[in-house]
Amino acid sequence: MIEILKFACSGFFTFIGTWMLISVILYFVINGIIKILSRFLRLLMILFRGWPPEHLDADGDWKSLKPE
Repeated sequence: MIEILKFACSGFFTFIGTWMLISVILYFVINGIIKILSRFLRLLMILFRGWPPEHLDADGDWKSLKPE
């Protein structure tokens, strides 16, 4: 870890490049974790409440009030 810090601080452009690389990696890691949690919570909601709710059709569109 110390070697990475020494390398990143060895020059201005090296610092900027290292910072950008770490930022991109953290973005994808954090975004992936958020998506996994979101999908897991959605799964739990559908398991407990069922799908589709009464006011939606099977595609998730609002049901029309007029009979077709």
